[in-house]
Amino acid sequence: MSKIKQKSYQNYQPTERGFFAFNHERAGDFLLFVEAQKDCYKFLYLPGATEFYLTFEDYTESIKRGVLEFVDQLPEDVFQESLELSKRK
Repeated sequence: MSKIKQKSYQNYQPTERGFFAFNHERAGDFLLFVEAQKDCYKFLYLPGATEFYLTFEDYTESIKRGVLEFVDQLPEDVFQESLELSKRK
């Protein structure tokens, strides 16, 4: 009986109110972490404040490969204002 080798992910978790920069392909664009959902992470894609979703595996791979890089944690008031502005569009 052969064993199927499953892909193992060390699940990195985004920092609450985390602000992330793209380092490749979309350099100059950013993601703002909003919340963890059942099977993915919800971000706001900036510029434009569009909702953007990454599976746990895609997020982990993006961090490991340097595609995404943590920049800073936004203060609560700036984070809340960013969410409010995105809802107005």
